[in-house]
Amino acid sequence: MTIRLPLIKGRYTKDSFYNCLRATLPPNDRLVILGDFNARVGTNHNVWAGVVSRHGLGNANSNGIRLLNLCSEFGLVITNILFQQQNQRKATWMHPRSKHWHLIDFVIVRACDISDVLLTRAMRDAECWTDHRLVVSKLQWSIRPPIRKQKPQKRLNIRACKDTAVQEDLQKRLPDALQSSTADSASTITDSLSRTDEWSSLSSCIMQTATN
Repeated sequence: MTIRLPLIKGRYTKDSFYNCLRATLPPNDRLVILGDFNARVGTNHNVWAGVVSRHGLGNANSNGIRLLNLCSEFGLVITNILFQQQNQRKATWMHPRSKHWHLIDFVIVRACDISDVLLTRAMRDAECWTDHRLVVSKLQWSIRPPIRKQKPQKRLNIRACKDTAVQEDLQKRLPDALQSSTADSASTITDSLSRTDEWSSLSSCIMQTATN
């Protein structure tokens, strides 16, 4: 038995669902779509190349065509049938009357992320009976560590050096700063400084004095 509910503006439930799904798909982020779509995508990998593989199961239905169109539009791949495995590891739901098993629960990713999917398969429950099987998907992602923003270094106002008052102030403060820097270096380092160390100390002192 099926039921069709008319909505406003001639839209129906299934079309409304897929339109909402289209609107919520992020454009660039990594994407994993999980769910029971009540859709059968079939085995026609020639028509739906890049969406399904040659390891499909059963025949496609109207819901499956909707799902396949969505995947083709956004460059998505159904991972349940990427891998060659027994049909009992693909099927996820048993029809109550025919007792046939079908694949209607999917794990979907972008085509560019196929290499991250290690395996997707159905798991049979050993403790209780149910008409649905658990779907397990193993993915391997490399998560980029957060980028910490560093404070930009304070730049010197070179134009201020043209001001005579600024030049005189720097000339007064620089000898004291150099003398203090030389005293600190002598108290902490007993060996003679290399040319690189001397230049580093001198440039640091001048930079700090000019900044203050």
